[in-house]
Amino acid sequence: MLSKNRLDKLHQRAAHEMKNREYVKAQNTYLECFALDPKDIGTMNNLAQLSNILGEEDKARGYNEMLLEECDERLKSEKTEELLILKSNALVSLKRNDEAIEVIDELLEISPDHILGLFHKAQYLELNGEYEKSLQYINRVLTNDYFNVPALLSKGRVLSELNEFERAEKCYDFVFKLETKNKAAINLKSQLIKKQHGYALTSHDLMLKAIESWDRNDLKSAEKYFKKALDIDSSHDEIWFAQGELFIRMGKIADAIASFKKAFELNSISGGISKKKEFFKMLNVMLKINRLLGYEKE
Repeated sequence: MLSKNRLDKLHQRAAHEMKNREYVKAQNTYLECFALDPKDIGTMNNLAQLSNILGEEDKARGYNEMLLEECDERLKSEKTEELLILKSNALVSLKRNDEAIEVIDELLEISPDHILGLFHKAQYLELNGEYEKSLQYINRVLTNDYFNVPALLSKGRVLSELNEFERAEKCYDFVFKLETKNKAAINLKSQLIKKQHGYALTSHDLMLKAIESWDRNDLKSAEKYFKKALDIDSSHDEIWFAQGELFIRMGKIADAIASFKKAFELNSISGGISKKKEFFKMLNVMLKINRLLGYEKE
């Protein structure tokens, strides 16, 4: 009983660390879980994913092979959604895609609207260049989960391959309303613009550098990259909005307000903000406090 309570607490802690992108800490916590229960398939799956994130390919392969073996053993006595989806995860990670799709098809026979199963099927079809079919599966995912960011990004990629650039851009722009600094969306929108216009460098390339600098807590470099991005092209509201968020982080509230105002001029719901009056009221309170404390001039 004590061991199970300990395991539950460790899983909760690891999930919290994952959410905060503390990947090394999360990996160490999951290793503690693994020591307590070496047969736990969820722990194996998470360790495999974390090893991939941390660039430890050999470790990732080892955990995926263990996961695959354990899933196969359990599938001899029971066929569950969890086992099939984890088996497909392991096979995809091991680049055994043809085997993975067979497992995904088994999953969809049991549960035709399984979100992850539909998404994996869409990814497989995309990798094989079957873009129209892939789009059908992505749309089924989004019908059930309209705010699914990975599906929105996949839909944008597929639409770009089908040369439906305007629709692809709308997918990425919707992601920016949900996650204002989503690096995958920034990169994919840059690729889209390059494909449309033949540019070698886009404002989104520099936006990505700004976000990467921000992630390293190099705020001055982030500010410089945002400025360079807007010097190239100032017509994208997501860049103005993200710059505004950076200025808040830097305590430059007056600059933040100006940047947000420009974002809203370009897109009335930039950053997913619909209640702009309350938003600016909060910022103005922050500005008054900064000025009272002498951090910003009138």
